[in-house]
Amino acid sequence: MFIRIFQSPFFDTKYHTLKKKLLLIVLVCSLSNLNAQDKNPMKFRIEPGFLINTDSENLSLLLNIEPNIEISKNSVIGLRFGLALNPQKFENIDESQFLITNLDDYGVISFIPTFDYYLNEKKYRPYIGLGLGYYLFIDDLDVINPNGSIEVLKGSTKNQIGFLLRGGLEIGKARCGLEYNLITKADIKLPNGQIIGTVNNSYLGLFIGFTIGGGKRSI
Repeated sequence: MFIRIFQSPFFDTKYHTLKKKLLLIVLVCSLSNLNAQDKNPMKFRIEPGFLINTDSENLSLLLNIEPNIEISKNSVIGLRFGLALNPQKFENIDESQFLITNLDDYGVISFIPTFDYYLNEKKYRPYIGLGLGYYLFIDDLDVINPNGSIEVLKGSTKNQIGFLLRGGLEIGKARCGLEYNLITKADIKLPNGQIIGTVNNSYLGLFIGFTIGGGKRSI
């Protein structure tokens, strides 16, 4: 499924910068994985999933990659690198003047320091977690005037700070849960500075993943 995603228009040459960022994420996390295999406290999580209740007609998926370390028997800190496809909800101020044409090829990359707390030390370990970090948006929206010129304008959005809240259950090396990413709305601006609407990239996701390294509970 994820192979198809990387072959979609979302990952064409128009998003060359995004590809570079994803490559950097994979490189950093691969180095973390090597450290985990040396029997140190470092763990490495991979969590694919999907988004719930989005406006997009395309696939709405997520992928989280997170190196982390235990600071106590019940507490874990980490750095989550996340990718969410098509979480967006656009709001135009006046659709009769400006119309966004590429509504279904959008994404958000996040870099979030995290904290998880496990409610027990048994095999079945429910947990809650939170984080605060930086969310990067694709800065390329096609905007047209449906009643005027056929010229395609470029709308831009600024990256935002956001809050992560998550919870779920860890069973041995497997992990599942829900996460909510609360991201402040961003204005959509034309090159002349005119604001034509907003985009809300907050999203709710369901994921199932696994952990590598870090002792007997992991691979």
